Amino acid sequence: MLRSLAELVAGRLGLAGFDGLSRVVDVLEFEVSRGGVTSYHALLQFIVALDLHLRGFDVGVEERLDGGFIADVYAEGPGGIIVVEVETGFVPQGRLASLESYLASRVAFKAAAYSPGVDAFIVAFPSHMSMVAIPEPLLKPLEDREPEDVRVIRGLIEAYDLKRASRIGWRAHIARVDGVASINVDKARVAYVPLNSSSRILEALGALN
Repeated sequence: MLRSLAELVAGRLGLAGFDGLSRVVDVLEFEVSRGGVTSYHALLQFIVALDLHLRGFDVGVEERLDGGFIADVYAEGPGGIIVVEVETGFVPQGRLASLESYLASRVAFKAAAYSPGVDAFIVAFPSHMSMVAIPEPLLKPLEDREPEDVRVIRGLIEAYDLKRASRIGWRAHIARVDGVASINVDKARVAYVPLNSSSRILEALGALN
């Protein structure tokens, strides 16, 4: 099913195949088959991977990084490394009564897990879904952060996953979100919005929208 969906969205860009991303599709198909990700999530990953590939990046999905965290989309280019995490808005049943704060804490956790080791960290959303609010302290330049900003980020990390917070809580002072991306499935396009003016990669991506 995923392969046929990927062929469909690639065809919307005038591509006859996956344009060199067969391995990406194979990995995503495997993850769907074992229940690692949903077909919905995997399709969004494929569209982001395809978009970055067409922009000249070497792209992988479900890439294991230092620290054991697995990136939804990992891309390397002349300007550096980008990690894109796809956010579908899923909330587990036990967190339904605190939906918005749960989603904000998940963004904070992912920012702490991924952003310190890459040149740009992006949170991507399907365009039909309102974007989850990015916690304000994650948008502040690192040099402008106050101790309270760091405490807020650390608190969000702990609220998302207390067991794993001890592994990355110390990164709260350098966790950041460099940009957001809107994934349009109908058009098979991704639009990038820089949130951090210091990110040269995001500025370049934004110019290509």
